[in-house]
Amino acid sequence: MNRIVTLSALLLVSVPLFAGSGGPDSYGYTWKDSDEPDGPVYSWIDITTTGTLVTGLGDDNIVGPFTMDTDHPFYWYGRKNVWIASNGYIAFNDGNIASPFPIIPTAGGVNDYIAAFTSDLTFAGDGTTARCYFFDDSDITIISYHNVPFWTAVFPGTTGDNTFQIILNKQDSTITIQYQFLSGLTQNNDVLIGIESVVGSVGLQHSIDTYPPSNFAIRFYPPVESELMVTDAAMNWNTRPGNGGEFLIRNGEPLALVANVQNTGNVDLSDFTVNGEVRNAANQVQVSGSAQVPFVLAIQDVDVDYGVAFDPTTAGTYRYASTITGISGELASVNNAITQELVVVDTLLAVRDLKFTGATDDGVGLGWDGGNGGVAMYIKPPYYPAFASATLARIASTTGVSGYSMKVYDDNGLNGTPGTLLDSVTINAADVLIGDQVIPLNSPLTITGGGVYVLWYMNGPGINIAEDIVAPFSLQTYEVLGNYWARYRDRENGDFHIGIRLTQTPVYDIGVNGFFGIAAGQEINGPITVRAWVTNYGNQPATGFPVSYRFGNGTPVTQQYTGPAIQPQAQSLVNFTTLFNPITNATDNLCAWSNWSLDMDQVNDTTCVSVNAIVGIQERDAQQLRIWPNPAQDLVFLDGFGTGRGVIEVVDVNGRLVRTERIASGSERILLHTHDLNPGIYLLRVHQDEAMYLGRFVVQR
Repeated sequence: MNRIVTLSALLLVSVPLFAGSGGPDSYGYTWKDSDEPDGPVYSWIDITTTGTLVTGLGDDNIVGPFTMDTDHPFYWYGRKNVWIASNGYIAFNDGNIASPFPIIPTAGGVNDYIAAFTSDLTFAGDGTTARCYFFDDSDITIISYHNVPFWTAVFPGTTGDNTFQIILNKQDSTITIQYQFLSGLTQNNDVLIGIESVVGSVGLQHSIDTYPPSNFAIRFYPPVESELMVTDAAMNWNTRPGNGGEFLIRNGEPLALVANVQNTGNVDLSDFTVNGEVRNAANQVQVSGSAQVPFVLAIQDVDVDYGVAFDPTTAGTYRYASTITGISGELASVNNAITQELVVVDTLLAVRDLKFTGATDDGVGLGWDGGNGGVAMYIKPPYYPAFASATLARIASTTGVSGYSMKVYDDNGLNGTPGTLLDSVTINAADVLIGDQVIPLNSPLTITGGGVYVLWYMNGPGINIAEDIVAPFSLQTYEVLGNYWARYRDRENGDFHIGIRLTQTPVYDIGVNGFFGIAAGQEINGPITVRAWVTNYGNQPATGFPVSYRFGNGTPVTQQYTGPAIQPQAQSLVNFTTLFNPITNATDNLCAWSNWSLDMDQVNDTTCVSVNAIVGIQERDAQQLRIWPNPAQDLVFLDGFGTGRGVIEVVDVNGRLVRTERIASGSERILLHTHDLNPGIYLLRVHQDEAMYLGRFVVQR
C-alpha cells in the first residue's frame, strides 16, 4: 500500500527485457534463467499439502522467523532463520521493505534478503484467496506464494493474480525462483528481482521494473570459490538488541554504556576501536568512552563495555552513538556507526508525557492511500507501576471527512508483539482538530511490566499524522494496514507524534489527624459533639468512607462520610451526629479513625487524646467568656469569670492544647498575649473550681 506524502504519483511503464544469464557480482554469484540452454528447467513444486500455511501476512508486512532444519549457505555465511514478507521477498532478518523498492545492491537500510517478485503485493482485502506455504527439510526449503494480487487504490483494492515460489537448495547452495502465473500491474511497475548480502554493497540484481513471464525460472549460483575478501564490521546495537529508543528516570540509575559489534565479513578482525558517547539536544558531550576489540571471528559478534555510564540528571532527549574506527580496507563504512535515542523523564512532575518526538512538526505528515491504515509507537515506561490516563497525537492535516481512533495494545503477543487490546477511543470527523491532542482513555490503565503499543488509525481518507524527521530516532515505529502489523518501512528516518500520558500512580490514603475543640487533659462532664479532622494523604479525591470514634474500650460510633470529595492533601471536619456522653468517671483515650477499603496506609488512620470523663456535673460551668479585640493580632482581653484562682487553656482547631496559664486570686480581667500564635481560630477554656467558661477568638494578621 502507498503512504501519502504528496498529492500525486507518476506511473512508469518499463519494457520487459530478459537476458538468459547475468553476473557475477563482486562475490561471484551468477544467474541463469530457463530460456538459457543450460539454465534451470521450470518445474513447479506443489507444497500446498506438504507445507505449512503461513499466517499473519497482510499488506506491507513481514512474519517470522521460520527456523530451517539446516543452514542455507548464502554468500560467505549460512542462515538458519528466515522471514517471509507480503511483498514477495524473504529475508534473513525482520527488515520491512515497501514500495518504492531499492535497487540491488544498496548499502544501508534492509540487507540480507532474496527479492523473488518484490512488488506491492497484498494478502489483505475482502474475499482474497492469497495464500503462502512454507516447506522445509534438511535438503531444501520452499516458500510458495499463491494467488497473491497487487494492491491498488481503486476499488476493490486489489488487481491481478500472482503465483511464484522460492527454492533454497541447501545441497548445492543455489537459489531458484519459479513463476507459475503472473498477471496485472503493480503500482508504478515497481518490481525487483535479485539477492543482496548482509553487506548491502554486495549483491546481484536480476532485473528491476520488469515482469517475468509465466512458467519461468531463474536460478542464482554461488561461486565454486570466491576471491572476494570481505573486510567489514558493523555496529549491531547500543544498550540491548534492537537498538530501540528508551526512557530513563531523571536522577535514576545511571545507564551503563554497552554495545555490540558484528563482523559481517569473511575475514577475521583484530585490534580495532569502538567509541561511544552520549550527547544532549545542544550536541554537548555528556559522557564518552572507548574500548579496544582484540579479536572477532568472521560472521561473529562481540559485546563491548565502555566502562562508563550516563547519569540522567537532566530531563530531555539524548543521543547515544557508537562508532567503529581502526579497520583498514573496509568494504562498507555506512554501517560503522549507530545511534540510540534516550529520553530522560522527570518523574516528580504530576504529568509525564512519554514520546520520542520533538516539539515541532518536521515532516509533511503521513496517511495511507484509501484511509485504511495507521501507525504506532512502542512505549516502555521507565518505572512500574506506571499509571496511564491518556494517549497523545499530533494531527498534521485533515480534510474534515474522516476521523481516527487511538488504540492501546499490551505487548503480550508472541515475542513481545501487540496482543491484548487494552483501550480504544474514536474521534469523529467533526471533532478532529489539527495540532497536539490529548485523548483520555476510557478508563485509567496501570502498566505493571513491559510496554504498550499506541496506535493511531485512520477511519477514512484525508487525515495525516505528524512526523518528526529530525534525528535521533527511536526505531520503535510500526505501520498497521488492516489488522496487520509491521515495522515501519522508514523507521530509520522518522518518528510519529504519538505517545502516552502518565500521571502519578493512584494513592488512596485517608486518615484522622486531630480533634476540634477537644484537648489533652480536658474534662468532659456532659454530652459533647465529637469533631475530627480527616486528611486526604493520597493523590486521588476521596469520599464514601466510614469514620468512627470511641472512648476507652467502649462501643465504637461509626458514620459514613458522604460529603464533597476531599481533594489530595486537603482536610475536612467531620461532625459526628452521635454525641459523646460520659457514662462513667474515667481517664482514658478518646480515639477517632477512618476505615476505607481502598486505603493503602493504615499507619495514619487513627488519632487519640487522653481526656477525663466525669458523670453527673451540671453544665453550669459552660458559661460564655467575653473576649476582645476579636479578631486579635498580638493580645486579647477576657473577662466574665469569677475571682478565684483558675487555669486558662488555649486549644487550636486540631484540638491541640497550645498554651496553659494560671489565674491569680481576685482577677476579673486578664490580658492574654497572642503574638506567638499562628493565624487561625482558637478555643479558650477557663477552669475555676467546678466552673468552666468558654470562648473563641481569631488571630488574624
